[in-house]
Amino acid sequence: MSENLLSVDEVIDVAYDIFLEMAPDNLEAADVALFTLQFDERGAAEMIETGADWPQHVGFEVDAEAYSEVRIGLVNEETDELDDVFARLLISRTPDEKFCHILWKRD
Repeated sequence: MSENLLSVDEVIDVAYDIFLEMAPDNLEAADVALFTLQFDERGAAEMIETGADWPQHVGFEVDAEAYSEVRIGLVNEETDELDDVFARLLISRTPDEKFCHILWKRD
């Protein structure tokens, strides 16, 4: 099955494009400005192990091979870890299935 799935880079690209399109409507204006101003130095989009909490958000068991989680945010310069997460996205890796669910940062 994995030969027909989107690559890691493709999943990250899709997630980032969706994030950029939807962020102004789903994040506080200050967060959008912060992300935009600091993305070149500290911004990151990374595919991580799919969180165990996704079934409660999407209403179905998430197949970790068919879906991937991408986190988008800013990296802490001291720890070199993504610590200011603006969105978590669950993306289908199947090219024909246009599924994405986003959990937005809430203060």
